[in-house]
Amino acid sequence: MEGTLGLHHVTCLAGDPQENLDFYLGVLGLRLVKRSVNQDDPATYHLFYADRQGTPGTALTFFPYPHLPPHRLGVGQAVEVALAVPQESLGYWEARLARYGRPLERGERFGLPALLFPDPHGLPLAFTAAEGPGLPWEESPVPPEHQVRGLLGARILEREVEATLAFLQGVLGYRQRQVGDGAGWILEQEGSFLEVRALPGGRRGTLG
Repeated sequence: MEGTLGLHHVTCLAGDPQENLDFYLGVLGLRLVKRSVNQDDPATYHLFYADRQGTPGTALTFFPYPHLPPHRLGVGQAVEVALAVPQESLGYWEARLARYGRPLERGERFGLPALLFPDPHGLPLAFTAAEGPGLPWEESPVPPEHQVRGLLGARILEREVEATLAFLQGVLGYRQRQVGDGAGWILEQEGSFLEVRALPGGRRGTLG
């Protein structure tokens, strides 16, 4: 499938925009490359974080809605975002996140070591030891050798996965292999991953 190069960006919802900025810029060291508005709701910011140059595959963007109630996870949503960091940096990030009071645990994503933790508004993140396309940003509070290198993947919950798998493989050119526990599938395309997990009978998630 020519022309498909994996994930370009991931967009999520957030709460208070200043809390979002303080975390993603101040704690994770991403660069705020653009502050725009939601074209469907101009009263809401659209915040773009990425690497030094806004390289495709490094952008994580947010629509902050400070007055929404807590979201509810369910089918039809991306429920976790995995970011690539250098393998030798996991210890650095474990100490840094602990210093900022983030609850975290060690785990594995896509067969690679990972640190799992939520952002301040409940979005699950996975810092995964992997290469990424990102370029270090000189003004980041994080040393260049430890900075986030871009998107690695995302986890998706579906009630019935067949149509999603058919689209991701037939249209976008992802390659599939089943997760070991039989509950889902991992798909790979140009170094980025999607994990599609079945939640039979699960209710749809809510945005707030």
